[in-house]
Amino acid sequence: MISVLLLLWCVNYGDSYNNFPSLITTNATMAVIIDKSFFDNNGDHRNVMGVVHDLIINTVKKEMHIGGIVVRIFRDADVNLWQGYTILLSVASCCITWRLHEVARKEELIHLAITDPDCPRIPETDGMSMPVVVPGEELSQIFLDLRMMNILPWNVINILHDDTFDRDTISRVMTAISDKLPNKQVNLISRSIFTLKHETTRSERKSSVKKTLNDFHVEQLGHCFLVIATVDMIADVMGVARSLKMVHPGSQWLYVITDSASKNMTNMTAFVDLLAEGGNVAFMYNATNLSNYCEIKLICYVEELIQALAKALEYSLTSEIDLFKSMEEEKFEMIRLTKRERRAELLKNIRIHLSQNAFASEGFCGRCLLWRFSSSITWGNFFSRGRNMAHLLDIGTWSPGFGVNLTDVIFPHIAHGFRGTNLPIATYHNPPWQIISVSKTGQKLYEGLVFDAINYLGSKLNFSYTAITPEVTRNSNSWNTSRYAKLGEKIKEMTMSATRKVPKEVIDLVREREVLLGACAITVNENKKDAINFTVPIFVQTYSFLTSRPKQLSRALLFASPFTKETWACLAVSIIVMGPILYLVHKYSPYSIKTSGLKSSFQCVWYVYGALLQQGGMYLPHCDSARILIGVWWLIVMVVVATYSGSLVAFLTFPRMDASILTVDDLLARKDGITWSFPNGSFLEMYMQETDEPKYHTLLSRAESHNDTEEEKLVERVKDGKHALIDWRSSLRFLMRKDLLLTGVCHFSLSMDEFLDEPIAMIIPHDSPYLPVINAELHRMLESGMMNKWITERMPIKDKCWEVPGSNQAVNKRKVNVTDMQGIFFVLFMGIILAFFFLFCECYCHRRKISKERKLIHPFVS
Repeated sequence: MISVLLLLWCVNYGDSYNNFPSLITTNATMAVIIDKSFFDNNGDHRNVMGVVHDLIINTVKKEMHIGGIVVRIFRDADVNLWQGYTILLSVASCCITWRLHEVARKEELIHLAITDPDCPRIPETDGMSMPVVVPGEELSQIFLDLRMMNILPWNVINILHDDTFDRDTISRVMTAISDKLPNKQVNLISRSIFTLKHETTRSERKSSVKKTLNDFHVEQLGHCFLVIATVDMIADVMGVARSLKMVHPGSQWLYVITDSASKNMTNMTAFVDLLAEGGNVAFMYNATNLSNYCEIKLICYVEELIQALAKALEYSLTSEIDLFKSMEEEKFEMIRLTKRERRAELLKNIRIHLSQNAFASEGFCGRCLLWRFSSSITWGNFFSRGRNMAHLLDIGTWSPGFGVNLTDVIFPHIAHGFRGTNLPIATYHNPPWQIISVSKTGQKLYEGLVFDAINYLGSKLNFSYTAITPEVTRNSNSWNTSRYAKLGEKIKEMTMSATRKVPKEVIDLVREREVLLGACAITVNENKKDAINFTVPIFVQTYSFLTSRPKQLSRALLFASPFTKETWACLAVSIIVMGPILYLVHKYSPYSIKTSGLKSSFQCVWYVYGALLQQGGMYLPHCDSARILIGVWWLIVMVVVATYSGSLVAFLTFPRMDASILTVDDLLARKDGITWSFPNGSFLEMYMQETDEPKYHTLLSRAESHNDTEEEKLVERVKDGKHALIDWRSSLRFLMRKDLLLTGVCHFSLSMDEFLDEPIAMIIPHDSPYLPVINAELHRMLESGMMNKWITERMPIKDKCWEVPGSNQAVNKRKVNVTDMQGIFFVLFMGIILAFFFLFCECYCHRRKISKERKLIHPFVS
């Protein structure tokens, strides 16, 4: 009764929202195409068609208790699939299978395909394909499956195989590896093939392998290796490759062991001791059960697929009925599965049932044929007590029916780096590079520029870290006198160029390979590379020098500043010369009046001087020639006075500063009045000893050297203006910032000249395999500008000490004070002194004249 009601409802409303009918009203329809070109003769083709038809009918009756499948069988591939089919089952060659797949994909059909060997499988989203593989010839099919799933995305591959394989097998493998795949936008693989001679003794095999690998041009041929060989040859190749250091984080080795099943060696732990630290090694080995006869039959595949399909359809139909009963009719039509969604659900359930059958019956339908995959875990496991802690992971299998089924990637370290391993690193307190602070709970916190880089590496290479801070021996020449600061305390100490020396305890931890790297900033030194190695420079420190800030010059003679000494001399000479010239013009002019007050050269000089001061005189010349001369002089006076007045205002507004020392040449030019020094044993000292530039030889010959503990004395010497401190520009900025915070006054000036770059890097064990990987990530970090961002964040904020001397010295609303005018008062004082001196002289002369006149006897005239 319920079925009748459902049928009536679906007839009325079934097509309202979803054009494809529900399984409740319409049975699934399946087109079965058995192409005759797949078989050797017509007799086999007719027999298979009959067996398949009966098998499908019987299996559906047996497995499906509700619903059913409408089946139509076709003998060739020229079939129209647009007539509402749900499922397509094809038994055809590879070419025809992919042609049918394109049609089925457009019509959103479930495509179940049985094909010939060496055929790429159709995508999992569209259906399933099962190649009829002959046991023992499955290697080419495995590589096709790996490429179709993008599990082995190599563009360049080096293939090494021993001579136990026949030419046809190797040819099929090469074709599977390098041919273009359908529906895949992948480039063709470039391959190089090498044959390893399988000698009888192990020493001969090793010698043959070493000869092949020793002449290998890795830079031209790439670092991806596929080794297809027997068990004993694989062991020899692994040993030789490790001895030649061809196994490292930048290389990938996939070993295909072909005779592991026949030699009953399906446990790969025997190869663990041959794994190199940091290597990317994976194994693919034959795990076929050879105890029973292994055969793959076409009918078995058909039966297995139909059983899984029947159960999946029944499950979907049951789910739809339950859903229909639990809601209203219209709502059911809105949310029921579309054709595409039903295809995805049925494929999912088919795979579930097939996997359940695989566990239930291992020998069913060729499941005796099995290959396994194992990946090596080698990154970061060698820091545990110095032992080789590499191990293997079983990551999946390959079977003819399911193809490749992996739970992880073949090379885990390529995809996941260190896979979240906690690694030890060594460090020490050296702000601002490494800052170790202690929280209130006693927990150490690690900050600084180096740890910014370490945190970046940890996120990119997928590892966490535990910092080891060894007890450091300190003395008077220590690199840092404080181990760490309390949390929240302002870090004010900044040792100058504190990367020249690294504690011996930290160096020992790195040298003995107890840590991944030394998380500390150190100057790259070629002489130390025999014991430790350096990463790429993560900082570049430039050298500059620090001098006393230019002081304001004395303003005692400010009134004379607008003109130079030469200008003042020219003015004085022009006054002295202009007076006699005026007197001569006035004297010899016939129109001159002798009572004009210009009857002597001395009077003319005073007149010219008065005119220069814009005071004029009591008398003016009456002749035109003298007037023209005086008029020209007035014009000159107007220009001179206007220029002087404007310049004087500027000098009153802008203080005069001492000359700045901005370059090395400026410093050397004042070598007689100033000394300089640089850190003892610094990179700069070594550079100046080796360079050919004369100015640096002069700089070195007259320089002093200082230790880190002499900072306070040096600062006082620089403040006095008699010393220059040469160091990193960043260190000098911290020094300026520190002094500004303490005194509130900027005493220093930083030169503009950056005359040497010093590379700063981290240290790593000498033979560490992780150096190329770390360097690659550090290169990306530097190119992305992350380091510049961190340096900007941790550098002192800009303040008045950052101003270039003379760049911004204007004073707003500045008033003229006594200091500015002291010079003119000195002139007034000197004028008064001279006036009294001349008054004394005049009085003396006058008295002397009177006394002489009294001694003379004058005749009396009545």
